[in-house]
Parts: sequence; structure tokens; C-alpha cells
Amino acid sequence: MSPEAREKIESIAQMRRDHIAALETRPSGLGWCDVHTDIVDRVIHVLVDELAQDELPPVAVIATGGYGRRELSPYSDVDLTVVPADEASPKLDAAIRQLFQDLHTAFYSVLRMDVGYAYRLVSDAPGLDAKSRTGLMDMRLLAGSHDLFRALEAALMESFAPGEFIRSKIVEREAMFAKYHDTPLVVEPQLKEGAGGLRCFHCANWLREAIGERASRPSRSYNRLIRFRNLLHLRAKKHQDLLTRQRQAEIADQIGVDMYTMMSDVAAAAAEVHDEYLRAREKLVASRFNLAKGVLAVQGEVRLDGRVDAGEAAVGVGIATQLGLRVADIKFAVTGSVRGPAAVYAFSTGEPTLRNLDRCGLLGQILPELEACRTLMPTDTVHTYTVFEHTLRVVRHLDEIPAGSFLEEVKDSLNDLEPLYLAALLHDIGKVHPEQSHSVVGAEMAAELCTRWGLAPNVCETVEWLVREHLTMSRFIRIRDLMNPDTIEEFVQIVGDADRLGYLTLLTWADVNAVGPGAWTSAQDTFLRQLYEFSSARLQGEVGYSPDPSSYRRRLLRQLSGKHGDEVAVQAFVESLPAYYLTSTPPDLVRLHMHFAEKATAGEPTVEMFHRNDLNATEVTVCVLDAPALLSKLLGVFYAFDLSVTGIRACTTMTEPPVALDVFTVSFASRPVPPATCTQVSKAILDVVEGRKTTEDVLHSRGKDPWRDQQIFTYSFVEGTPGILEIRAPRGRGMPYRFSKLIAEQGWNVVSARVGQWAGNATAAFYLLKQDGSPLTRSEVEAALGQP
Repeated sequence: MSPEAREKIESIAQMRRDHIAALETRPSGLGWCDVHTDIVDRVIHVLVDELAQDELPPVAVIATGGYGRRELSPYSDVDLTVVPADEASPKLDAAIRQLFQDLHTAFYSVLRMDVGYAYRLVSDAPGLDAKSRTGLMDMRLLAGSHDLFRALEAALMESFAPGEFIRSKIVEREAMFAKYHDTPLVVEPQLKEGAGGLRCFHCANWLREAIGERASRPSRSYNRLIRFRNLLHLRAKKHQDLLTRQRQAEIADQIGVDMYTMMSDVAAAAAEVHDEYLRAREKLVASRFNLAKGVLAVQGEVRLDGRVDAGEAAVGVGIATQLGLRVADIKFAVTGSVRGPAAVYAFSTGEPTLRNLDRCGLLGQILPELEACRTLMPTDTVHTYTVFEHTLRVVRHLDEIPAGSFLEEVKDSLNDLEPLYLAALLHDIGKVHPEQSHSVVGAEMAAELCTRWGLAPNVCETVEWLVREHLTMSRFIRIRDLMNPDTIEEFVQIVGDADRLGYLTLLTWADVNAVGPGAWTSAQDTFLRQLYEFSSARLQGEVGYSPDPSSYRRRLLRQLSGKHGDEVAVQAFVESLPAYYLTSTPPDLVRLHMHFAEKATAGEPTVEMFHRNDLNATEVTVCVLDAPALLSKLLGVFYAFDLSVTGIRACTTMTEPPVALDVFTVSFASRPVPPATCTQVSKAILDVVEGRKTTEDVLHSRGKDPWRDQQIFTYSFVEGTPGILEIRAPRGRGMPYRFSKLIAEQGWNVVSARVGQWAGNATAAFYLLKQDGSPLTRSEVEAALGQP
């Protein structure tokens, strides 16, 4: 910037300061803003004129937003757009850099105003989002080429999509109402973005223009709000739109009026401006405008303009649904093609759109695979709805993620929800082939559909993966030991990245909730969050573990150092613990368990019960000298008292004599065990472990058959240390007891287990080692249990 230009701008800056000072004695609204805008315009003219001396290539310098409307308050931002004629001009790059540098110097250093500038080509117009278009709707040419300005206007008009623009403006308004206030009758109003603020008038005009009507002229009420905004900026000496009580008192004192009378005047003006916005919204129902290509809104109802692509029609119905327009029962006729990306976008707007698409017959035309499931009955006993209805309710739950929950944080972390919604619609379509795994065949069908629709490869892969794995996370939280690092490592290997983890977490929650009332429990909620958080940390590299048990022992000894009276005893106890116990037990529990082990060695067994409200269950800790088939005996007691066992962590110390330290998670009728039952169960356990009764005695006295074997079951086995034996059997509380007895007969040790009920069956995962601590092989399991 030349010295002459800087001198001119400093002179303009003084003129601006004088104009602001005039507000002290002559408060004004739009008239003041108009003069202020003229002053700022002079700065732009000085800078552009200086560049023109160096043969500036043809450009248009355009004022946008509030600056374009000539409504600059004292500390409003100045928004500019620069449009070149020829981006390839060799002089353009240097000229634009110089202009932006001079703008920064002039506004930040001299005028002390914030300036924002954008660089746009006329050809950019079709790709602009609603927010960018909004600023350009109020644009005016400041300097440069009139032809470029008119070309940009024409390009914006030609590529304008009224339906999507209207929807985005209403969503934006609702978001601001939620953030600030949704009524103009508030004590501390947000003069720009709150209900009844200036933006309500702007939005009303944008809606009118979108449906082909003329914009309204500013009303007296609007002018009053501008006046108070000018005074608020003056008092705050910065850009501020929240009219706090402190600023109210300062302004009232300045203009010499009662503060409460003044604020009543503000509320009345805001109410009138808000009514202007509401009337503009109501006009949408009585107007005719384009919702999407080939889809019209006509007097509040959706119409198709001739034959239209099914994907575009779905977008139109989605926008109409969000605007509250009526979708008729008529069956729309569309072309045979489907614009896949458009259809997926429409699906992601939620269940109400899907219901309307179904109502007019479009959903069946777009997704015949889902239509085939309309009356398809589930083959299990837990689902309440047909496959089609269940699917739409899955989408409902995705729409209604609880506010403030960790699930909302997961949803907010995902940049693109469209793959999730498409996978939700396709996750059960494989059930039309009951002879095959619906997850596997559904994934194949999803892959074919995504390819047919021309979706991006990464979207296709994600959707196919979600359909194939949609039951995996549910299985892990029901029957896998989440405190075992190997479980997290296995799950992370399946998931692969953070986005897939987020998608699968949300889909799992929605899928189970949509099964029917009571399908989702507080225990599942706790385990889902644990699995998500453990896996997320592992994917971010925050969780690592060494396979060397000595590393755990060294860490635990450091944590326990000085916290127990006998350091030698602490070290001996820690050294006696198996690695799988060390990896999953916090130090505080280790200290407590050491105390229990000392009592057990002295011949005093411990039975402790602790209610876990987060699981709606009770944790039962049993510490006693180890004995053959001890786990089976304890499970027999729980079975005798009709307790459901959902988790088992079994540990035996490597001491002489060995001490069993077993922790069970149990419930009674899906609730924590009642106090009276706790007393009875504790007594029965002590009777069994101290030899006064046998488990068979307890079972028989409670009307149970202690000698019945687990005859019907299927299983799979994952080799490892420990190996994981997954069982599926007919539903019943006795399965853990009967199967643990079968395992004990083989001489295997159960180190932990999870048990669940689902789809009319009992499922369990037993983590097993041989008696000497070595791993089991698949062939050994098959030899004992038969071919799976």
C-alpha cells in the first residue's frame, strides 16, 4: 500500500470514528448504518483504484451479507467476495495477493475492523452450499466489472435449488433458536440470531425470494432493533449481539429512558420481526416451488413434474417431509434408474422421510430388497415386528440418539452418516433367504446394490462391512470378557478404524432397541460403552499391553508399593496371580482380594455381594481354597435360586495351597438380587464349600434336576491363551451350570466366562486353559465335544 493510499484510509478511519461517536448523542438505526457503510465503501475504492494503476485484470469486488445490505453496525464484520474474469491471467495472482494484503492492513491495522474475503469463480456457483449462497443473495457490486457481477448473478440463479435452500435456512434458524432463545419474549435477547432477532427478518426475505416473491422492506420494528444493536456495539466497543442486563442499563442511561420500558419496546419490536419470519414460513404451504429436480411443491403438497429419477424424487420427498408438506397417497411413476447418491441422501434424513417414501410407493421402487421383507416374519421369539417394520424402527432410533449420551458424542464424531443409514436399511434384507446366514447373504446383496447405484467405493465397502458385521458388536457385549485385552485386540482387528467403530456402535444400539420393548438393558448399555471406549483408545494407540506377565507384575507392585503392611506378602501374592487376572483387575481390588486370600488360607471362606446399578445386577465374590469342580458347584447354587449368571471371572492363585478367587455377575428377573435372596445364596455357598451340603442337595431342595446333562448345543472354538469356547443352547438358567460341569469333567479350567440370552437361546463364551495352564487345541475340544 502506497503512503498516499494509507493517508487516505487513515482519514477515512477518523471519519468512521467521528461517525461512531455521533451515536452517543444521536442514536440511530438503518440511517446510521447506511452512512457507515458508505464510509467503509470508500476504503475499498481507495484500494481497488490503487491496484488499477498497475493494470488490474478484470475482477468484480462484491459486498456480501450485512455489508451487502448496507447494514454495518459499529463493529460488524466486513464480508467481501472477489470474482476474477480470467483465472489464468499472469497478473491476477499477484494482484489478488496484493489486494488481500492491503485489505488486511487497512481493516485490521487502521480501521480496527474484522474483514472476511472469499475468492470465487463464476463457475463455482453450482457447487456453493446454502450458507455461501445466502451471503451472495444480498450482494452488491463495490468496484470492478459489472459484466462479471451480472454473470455471477445469472449463474447463481440458474443453479439455485429452492427446496434444499429453504430446508437449510429453516434448519439453521431452528438451531439458533435452540442455542439462544426460541421466543422473542426474553429478558436478555440475542439481537441477531435469537427468535425475533435481525436474522428472522433476513431469513423471511430469503424464503420469499426462494419461492419467487419480492423481498419485504425493513419495518419500523426492524429499524428499532438495528438502533439498539448499534448502541450495544457502542457500549461494548466490540461486535456483541447479546443484550445483557448490564448493557441494557448503560443504554437506558445513555438515551435517558427507564430500562424496563426500553426493554418492553425491544420485546415488542422483536415479536413483530419474529411474526414476519413465521408468516414467510406459512407462505411455503400456499406457494409453488421446486423441491428437487422434477419434484414440485404445489400449495403444500408434493407433485412430480413428469417422469423423474427415483433418487431425485426421494430427495424431493425428503425435503417436503422436513418442511411439513403433504405427501399424497398416490403412487408416483418414476424412471427405471436410481441416482444412488441422491437416494442415500434422502434416506439419511430419517424415518419420517422413509414413511412418506413408503406412503407414495417410492420406497418399494427404490429398494425392492427391503420391500420383499414387508410381511416377512422373524424366525426367533424376541422380535416384535416384521423385518420391514423393524428396519424402519432401527432408523427411528438412529434419529433419536439420546441427547447428552456418549452415543451422541459418537454420532457427532462421524462426518458422514449416509453409509450408516443405508446399512441400517439393508442390514436384515438377507433374511429373505432363511437357509443362509442373513448377515453374509445380506452383505452380498448390499454390495450388489451399492455397485448398481454407482456409490463411491469407500461407501460401498463400509455399507457391505456394516451389514456383514452388524451382529458382531452385540455378540461381543453379550458374551465376551471385555476386561481381557485379547478381546479388545480381536475386536479392533475386525473393526479396523474409528469411523467403522462409530458406525457399528450406533447401528448395534439402534438394532437391539428396535427389536421391541425391554430388548436393550442397562447392562448392555454399560458393556457397549466399555467396548467402544476400550476399542477407541486402542485404535488411537492409547492402550497397549505386553504379552510378558512380568511387566504386569512390575507395574502392579509399583502401584501397591507402600499401600500394604507387608511388602513381602504383597510381592508373593502378586507373583502368584495368573496373567489374565493381572491384565483386568484394578489395584484396589487386588488389595481386597489379597485380604480374602489370606482369610481363605486360614480356613475362612469369603462370600461378598456388591450391587452394580449400572448393570442392574449383583457381583458375587467367592474366595475359598480351590477344589475340583468348584466353579460348577457354585454355578449350581445360582441355578438353584433362579439367578441368571451373565459374567464369570475365575482365578486360582499359584500358591500352596491354591486359592480360588471367583467373581460372578448375577441378576434376579433382570434386577439386582434382593437382600433376602442374597442372604440365602451366601449361606448355601458356604454350606457347599465347607462341606455341610452338596450342590446336588441344594438343587434338589429347590426343585431342580442336578443330574440333567446339557444335551442340545452348538459351539465354536477360537484357539488362544486362553482359548474361547462359544456355546449356543436352548434358553435356560441351568446352561452355565450344566456346561461348567461338562467342562470340569474334561479337566479344563474356566478362567472367565460371559453368559447371555438372545433370540430364544442361551449363549455363552468360556475362556479355557488346561489344568497346567497350557492352551487347548481345536482337536482336543472336538475330541471331547464332537464336531461343531
